[in-house]
Amino acid sequence: MGQSAVKQRLINSVKENRVSHAQLFLGPEGSGNLALAVAYTQYLCCENKGEEDSCGKCSSCIKMNKLVHPDVTFTYPVAISEKSAKGRTRPGEEKKDEKKRISVDYIEDWRKAFIQHSYITYMEWLQYIESENKQPIINAEESQDIIRRLSLKSFESGYKVVIIWLPEKMNASAANKLLKMLEEPPEKTLFILAAENYEQIIPTILSRAQLIKINRISDEAMTEALMSKHQLSAEEARRITHLADGSYHEALLLTDKESEEEDHAKVFLDWMRLCYQRKYKELINWVDELPRKREQHKNFLQYALHLTRECIVISNNIDPIIRMSGKELEDYRRFAPFVNNNAEEFAEELNKAYFHIERNANHKILFMDLSLKMSHLLHAK
Repeated sequence: MGQSAVKQRLINSVKENRVSHAQLFLGPEGSGNLALAVAYTQYLCCENKGEEDSCGKCSSCIKMNKLVHPDVTFTYPVAISEKSAKGRTRPGEEKKDEKKRISVDYIEDWRKAFIQHSYITYMEWLQYIESENKQPIINAEESQDIIRRLSLKSFESGYKVVIIWLPEKMNASAANKLLKMLEEPPEKTLFILAAENYEQIIPTILSRAQLIKINRISDEAMTEALMSKHQLSAEEARRITHLADGSYHEALLLTDKESEEEDHAKVFLDWMRLCYQRKYKELINWVDELPRKREQHKNFLQYALHLTRECIVISNNIDPIIRMSGKELEDYRRFAPFVNNNAEEFAEELNKAYFHIERNANHKILFMDLSLKMSHLLHAK
């Protein structure tokens, strides 16, 4: 959706036989970079390519639609919790050590997750594999498995394709094992890396891949899709587009009332009120009621950073880029002046908290400490 220029560039590369052996599809969450990587692979393997897309009907396309094409390998971050470890061993195997888990152990979950929603996010994937409390990675055993599979001859298409989702989750050992293969792959072998965070990707991987930038979806394309695919009125489609900020995943959450995310904006505002009023007993209760899962803490802190940015925009009356509306906007107009004068310090404290949560800090101690610092900043002149 909304990626017609990139799509045409990829189609032309196939027609002109200029397919780079390693390509990095870099785009923010919700931009569709993974969906585009899969569609591009389907076009590459299609037996009856059209001018603008794969045929969707040949044997290869049917298999790609089900993610069962024998010449296409998927790699993604995996980690298991104690609960999800049960029943995941192959017949005759002992339970594997957690670090040795690889993507193929989760292939059924992956197929269900992607087919259900091709704009899947990292948080959704963690929920599928029940690993919200773990730090999923792409490990060295995964790289070894990729090398093993690429040593086999292709079954059908001539091309062998490896789609690596979130290569920024690849550790150094995994990257080192893949470097030679990325630099000098077997003939008709293609690596597609679908990434969201450029800075987090290991530099030696970056240097070996052709960068293809996937932009956020334009408001026009998003609005049109919401009207045509979800039968929304023009006014409602524009409202959701404005809030989604170029992310189709976020737009779907806003469209589907039965699966709304926790209202981070309200939770953040309630937290800030307690901090401003210095109601320490209530703050202790607020911290005690936080979910235990680290990824949810990270998600909340990221959203808090987003809200800090919104407060700056509101305080400076830059209406065209405000991403709020209605009562929520009214509430934040009243709150924004308290943040604007100390926005840099607010962002710094939230970033520090995110850094420590990623490194397994005790969330209760961290959020109580953060609450005290926020209380001080809200009262600073």
